Amino acid sequence: MLDNCEHLQDACAVLTDSLLREAPELRVLATSRQPLGVTGEQVVHIDPLTVPAGGAPFVLARTAQAEAVALLVARANEAGADLVLTDANVGDAVELVRRLDGIPLAIELAAVRLRTLSPGQLVERLNDRFHLLTGGSKAAPARHQTLEATISWSHDLLDPEERTVLRRLAVFPASFTLGAAERVCGGEPVAPDVLGALGALVDRSFVNVERAGGDARYRLHETTREFALIRLREAGEEAVVRRTQLSFFAEMCRGADSDGRDADDETTLANLEALEVEADNIRAALRYCLADPGSVQTGLEMAAGLGRFWTSRALSEGVQWIEALLERDGGETSARARALFVRSYLAAAQGDPTAGLQASADAAQLTRGADDVLRVRILATRAALHVLDGDISEARRWSDEASTLANILDDDIAHAAAAQAEALIASLDGDFVRMRDVGLAAAERCRRAHEIYMLSTHLTSAGVGSMMLGDHSAAESSLVGALHATLAIDDRPGLVMRLQALAANAAMARHAEHSARLLGAADMLRTEGGYDVSPFIRPLVEQAATRAATRLGRERYERERNVGAHLDRDAAIRLALGTDLAHNPEPAPAGPNPLSKRERQVAELAAAGLSNKEIATRLFVSERTVETHMYNILNKLGLNSRTKIADWVLPTG
Repeated sequence: MLDNCEHLQDACAVLTDSLLREAPELRVLATSRQPLGVTGEQVVHIDPLTVPAGGAPFVLARTAQAEAVALLVARANEAGADLVLTDANVGDAVELVRRLDGIPLAIELAAVRLRTLSPGQLVERLNDRFHLLTGGSKAAPARHQTLEATISWSHDLLDPEERTVLRRLAVFPASFTLGAAERVCGGEPVAPDVLGALGALVDRSFVNVERAGGDARYRLHETTREFALIRLREAGEEAVVRRTQLSFFAEMCRGADSDGRDADDETTLANLEALEVEADNIRAALRYCLADPGSVQTGLEMAAGLGRFWTSRALSEGVQWIEALLERDGGETSARARALFVRSYLAAAQGDPTAGLQASADAAQLTRGADDVLRVRILATRAALHVLDGDISEARRWSDEASTLANILDDDIAHAAAAQAEALIASLDGDFVRMRDVGLAAAERCRRAHEIYMLSTHLTSAGVGSMMLGDHSAAESSLVGALHATLAIDDRPGLVMRLQALAANAAMARHAEHSARLLGAADMLRTEGGYDVSPFIRPLVEQAATRAATRLGRERYERERNVGAHLDRDAAIRLALGTDLAHNPEPAPAGPNPLSKRERQVAELAAAGLSNKEIATRLFVSERTVETHMYNILNKLGLNSRTKIADWVLPTG
């Protein structure tokens, strides 16, 4: 057995190779931060201790069995801290071991501090972990007496190029791609071979590789990142590296600011999903823009470029970032105008006419005299906000101006933007023929221009118009088309709205059971996502609920609605897409499912009798990752064996 081979890597490799040549039946167990690189070597990656998933409803007895938590409690009590897990402190204890990445030495050093600090107080001070986590056993080697000394001991073995790349990677708060690493780490004053250095850092366990489909992504443990960040500041490189990182992600966000022309649905969805994966890195870039007066312009461009992402993924967060950036001085007129437009559009989606009208008025002022699609969208959004505010006269004024400018531009996207306000005003006038026709014509323009975002809006207008005219078959056709467009870009608030519109159509068509279930499913997704009911659909939702309850009776209505509320997202979509006005089959009710999609996969494979190793192979993850999922499954379900998981899975299909 050879321990800590990385400090005598070449010598250990030569020794091992010689021994195996002379004694073929010999087995050598070597521990090292990197493989020895000799013939016959089988590398087994040792993950940190298992940590319960953050934010889960913790079961005390089961949480205490997690490896990292168990070590914390044991070492704290050995040190005289008398740590007892309770409902009050279990969340802090889990957060502590999570932020320490399940690293045993870090947890042991933290446990000593629990003699004088509570778990919550210790978590609050982890930003200074290298001064905090000291005082290991005096009998241990010096490198094991402080957290910093342990990492430094291995860091000092890196060559200068590897150290440069490691410290520059510290600006990534989350996982990152090879392309991002090459851009951020490859600049002056030293331009290292990033690919080679990154490979070496992976081999030496400083950087972790994540392979969850697609290209590999890389990540530093939080503790390693904090260590590297200190080295980055000591090298005087933090400012230039953060500016390079900002430049990289600013380009990504600006590239998302398009009106959808010539982008197919798969590309559009892929771009949104890429932004979602990079969300933490983008947030870090936006925070830098708020802190650096010279980067306000870039921040405004990023926040505006993310408009479609905010609309379909994170309404409230988008509002917060844009408002914070608009409060800063600086930024060219065009950047501020685009940001103000996005702010007004988000306000319309949230039903906040006060904030939206101010933003749209400012945007209109900044674009006065401009003849472009942006101004059409600003004017149309301003009209919609006036509708929400109850000022129909002003709504007509701005809608007419938007339509006039769209006619001058004679552009499909401009016409589609203006049509949003036009269809809305037609509905207020009770002119549902016009609402339907405007929606259908605008939808065709969207298809021609590959504008998937507005397509669902216009098909919804067409569907509601047909519904109010009593043509429920045509309404369903348009609304199902709107739902498909919504699903194509995974527009989450939009999905709720389409389900609600289909529920309204079902209620008016006297399919009360189906309506009640759709209302329940929509409300489940709305609550899960933290969305409010859109003010544009609220009257139809209220009418649908009243109609369905009147037809079914209150008790039966609540029962059917509860069936829908217990469907998961996929089942809710199947319910909506399976609507048949001639025959409304009874969908099987489903019970509450607290597991994530990946946890459900693991649970189903475990129920089928697969071992952790077999599950890991099937899902292309590590065996330790499966163990963590199994722990979380047992914790969430309150179970104590794999057999119980099978009992839970099988009755629910």
